[in-house]
Amino acid sequence: MADKGLRLYVDTNELSPEDKAMLMGLHEKFGYFVFAEQAGAITETEIKNLPEIQLEKDEKSPSQILKSRMFVYFKEKHNSDEGFYNWYASTLDKIGQTYLDKLN
Repeated sequence: MADKGLRLYVDTNELSPEDKAMLMGLHEKFGYFVFAEQAGAITETEIKNLPEIQLEKDEKSPSQILKSRMFVYFKEKHNSDEGFYNWYASTLDKIGQTYLDKLN
């Protein structure tokens, strides 16, 4: 995916109506996915101390906020969003190069 994440598709065996309802209740939520090749292979100790998930789905990362602000600027300046992605990539490259140049 664009944010370097992976999308996993999971097929299940037949689920009871209760299990389906529970699973659908998790739709669009962050969480942990635990996988084992054999039943009982994962112990409570192994999943007990998982780190807390920090980013809520509705929150934007700093880079997403910057991209949104750059989009607003570009659209206002050019009265269109056409060409934004090329401009965005070029501008980020220039910003990055500015910081590299400061090392010399």
